[in-house]
Amino acid sequence: MSDPLRELLQTALGEGYRLERELGGGGMSRVFVATETGLGRRVVLKVLPPELAAGLSVDRFRREIQVAARLQHLHIVPLLSAGQAGEFLYYTMPFVEGESLRTRLARDGELPVPLAARIVTQVARALAYAHRHGIVHRDIKPDNILLSDDEAQVTDFGIAKALAASAEEGTLTAAGLAVGTPAYMAPEQATGDSHVDHRADLYALGVVAYEMLAGQAPFSGRTPQQLLVAHAVEPPPPLAARRPGAPAPLLELIGRLLAKRPADRPQTADEVARAAELAATLEAGTETVRVPPPPTLITTARRGPWVAAGAVAALVLVASVAWLTRREKPVTVDRNVIAVAPFRVRGADSSLAYLREGIVDLLAAKLAGTATLRPTDPRTLLSAWHRAAGDGDLAETDAAGVAARVGAGRLVQGEVVGTRAGVTINATVLDAPGGTVRGRASVEGAVDSLTRLVDQLAVKLLALGTGENEQRLNSLTSTSLAAVRAYLDGQAFLRGGRFEEAYRRYESALDLDSTFALAGLGHLRAGEWLGKGWQGRGADIAWRHRDRLSPRDRAHLEFFLGPKFPERRTYRETVANAERFVALAGDSPEAWHQLGDYLYHFGAVAGIEDAFPRARQAFDRALALDPSFALALEHYPVLAVELGDTAGAVRGLEALTRLDSASSDVTALRLYLAEVLGDTAQARLLAATDSAAVGFGRVLSTLTSQGIGAPYALGLTQRSRRAAITQEERETQAEAAYDALLLTGRPTAAAALVDSLRADLRVVAPLLDGLFAGGDSAAAARAAAAVERELATPVAPGDVGRAFARFALGQYALEHGRVDLARRIARQFRTAPLPRSALVLDAQLALEQSRGAADSALARLDSMLLGRASPRAHRTELGFSPLLVVGNLVAARLHSARGAPDAALQALRRRIYDFLWIPAYVTYYREEGRLAALTGDRAGAVRAYQRYLRIRADPEPRLRPQRDSVLGELQALERESPDRP
Repeated sequence: MSDPLRELLQTALGEGYRLERELGGGGMSRVFVATETGLGRRVVLKVLPPELAAGLSVDRFRREIQVAARLQHLHIVPLLSAGQAGEFLYYTMPFVEGESLRTRLARDGELPVPLAARIVTQVARALAYAHRHGIVHRDIKPDNILLSDDEAQVTDFGIAKALAASAEEGTLTAAGLAVGTPAYMAPEQATGDSHVDHRADLYALGVVAYEMLAGQAPFSGRTPQQLLVAHAVEPPPPLAARRPGAPAPLLELIGRLLAKRPADRPQTADEVARAAELAATLEAGTETVRVPPPPTLITTARRGPWVAAGAVAALVLVASVAWLTRREKPVTVDRNVIAVAPFRVRGADSSLAYLREGIVDLLAAKLAGTATLRPTDPRTLLSAWHRAAGDGDLAETDAAGVAARVGAGRLVQGEVVGTRAGVTINATVLDAPGGTVRGRASVEGAVDSLTRLVDQLAVKLLALGTGENEQRLNSLTSTSLAAVRAYLDGQAFLRGGRFEEAYRRYESALDLDSTFALAGLGHLRAGEWLGKGWQGRGADIAWRHRDRLSPRDRAHLEFFLGPKFPERRTYRETVANAERFVALAGDSPEAWHQLGDYLYHFGAVAGIEDAFPRARQAFDRALALDPSFALALEHYPVLAVELGDTAGAVRGLEALTRLDSASSDVTALRLYLAEVLGDTAQARLLAATDSAAVGFGRVLSTLTSQGIGAPYALGLTQRSRRAAITQEERETQAEAAYDALLLTGRPTAAAALVDSLRADLRVVAPLLDGLFAGGDSAAAARAAAAVERELATPVAPGDVGRAFARFALGQYALEHGRVDLARRIARQFRTAPLPRSALVLDAQLALEQSRGAADSALARLDSMLLGRASPRAHRTELGFSPLLVVGNLVAARLHSARGAPDAALQALRRRIYDFLWIPAYVTYYREEGRLAALTGDRAGAVRAYQRYLRIRADPEPRLRPQRDSVLGELQALERESPDRP
């Protein structure tokens, strides 16, 4: 049968495209497989209907498609081009062999859980990438998900934005096209909210996930209008009942994705991907996911063929929603929802009577806008209040009950006292429904300053409502409400371990108020977790305005910066500052966590022998104060294993998984613990996940600190490199791959990656690793020659990279007997950056002098190594802190040469723990094993040798004799006693 429209389209396209066959017809667009004749490639060509194209700006449409075409991702079908052929507007994308998820579901119905979880993971990865580039899909559905060898790719990214941006006013609705599909439309889309964001895509993905497991969408068999109403107000049928064998974490994730409020869903697609991937590795549990039963709807019509949603009859939708919301249904009390009750108004100024109910609207508007706290609708609250109390007041417990009936977990109650002289507003925050008082706030001032007073009160109530203590209220009220909201969002994200989001919120707060000391402190704290060190805007603002901080917050600041900032503090001083912070804030889980975290990572560097037991005590105290404090569990599994408590490690990981199941670090820790417990099958399974590749840094850290993860390190880093997009990401992944190759004993392969490293490492890394990590000697020689050629050029002040390259050359010169060159470099360090590097070289050169001179130089070196400030605090100065790493190895060798093996062993053991992947650590373990055996510490020797051998189980041929020697020494030690350490 002839197709006039297709013939007309082919004529309009001319020689540019040759239409082969139609993939789909009808509806709002037609889809063809075509050959792009100029390039000889097959493409998919989608044609918009002429009545829609007529209302679009073609140039703007093309520009938007060009922007969307920049999306290049493994799980995205990219857009290729857009054009106009006669009256037709079209766009193209590559042709992908396979089928759509819609076709698969129509044929198979329910999908296997592993496949469904993998599709959710891959689609979420695509969404995360697009969202980071500012593109929201707005029409995620099975039709737009292609499957090729069970790998998912998402189509039509950017089309919704292109249509919306290029449409003339009213065109989209006039043409009968709504952006989105009713069966997959988020509630905020369904109700026409103008502030739809990326979380609408997450809701749609939840609907798709539900359909993959249940074999049908949550609200099937309804008209488009009924679908929109259902998504807006109706809970979906319990998925656990439809697919009882699915893992509970996966069911829980889908339930969160289908939350009506965007704030109750996962907030990023990255979080969804990690959670889906983790859920897929778990066995199906027996836990029941309880979803409130749906209200019964009026009879629905049989679902007809799909058509794009037109302009939904607004009156029908509003009437349907109103009818549904009037029905009685169970109310869930949400602690993140706060209700404002009518305030009592008393005093001489009767003109303030309007504030009784007016304060409800005023405060509700002010309390909106944070990520973790939202007010109830004033009308809903006042209606419930009048039903309970008429025009009167209620006792606190009764008032809290009213708040609970409208879903609020907290209530603000208070009074306004007005006189001719001024006004005082007092407020109390109560738990609902119990009525327990959680905090009180008060403001006072002139009657004509009422707006400012309500702002101040809102700041205090927001602080109390989001977990801030009353000591901070005065600090907070000195800034704007907008800045406080951004700060409180940062606090919430920081407590949840979402450091990037926290950092951005603190940035926003500082943009709004450049004197906001608390936001500066938060910015510093989040930046520490992101590896940004203490040098930055937040630290400067917090320090400059530290007089605005409470004593405990100032103690917290001094823990990071020291009491004499910018003067550097030592490791021991930092431990003392952490203990002072705990003394002032003993009720703060964060204070105990900071102490534990510092002891865990840097206690050994500070020379604290019982650092691990003390760290665990601090973490235990933090968790006793707040069992939901995820950060205090980050290191718990590894720490428990180090202390010989594998049962405690399992409990800690279980608790962390319950709190933060989506974290890639959790996957890496699960891999680590599976290795410790000998569950190699589970470890292999986890190592194959994308989440483990995302968390490769944790795997490499455990590799260097405990020797765990060697079988998986190379594969994980290779996969991470393939996923790198930006230049910074590519350099970071190249450094990780280089370090992993060196650690596992493959220096030849590592040398091939040197040119991929960031500029400041391309010379230093081959030099130091050739000397201290078994690196490639030819690469080291080339780097040494390059540094020596420019040795006559003075090092500019602040040029730390070039200065440290010369220090590395000094080490190379000493290794190769060029003492004069080493002395020349040591003299340069008297005036150049990194003067501490001269202490290392001086101690090495002093061996040729008298014993007294050598002893004195070595004592100065030990003192410097123990007294340096945290490497995190010196990220700009020392990069990845090689001075500490090299310095301790040099000190150990010097002590050993002086006949002091105990001091040498002590130097080797004062190293950063579980923080950085450092290739030289494999040399630490080999030399530690030898020295521990020499000093009679058999258990320590066995432990060190075992870690070395786990890391270098299969090195390249050049390093095998060294590996075999360590293996022989370990076997000899194990034969000494039948008891294994």
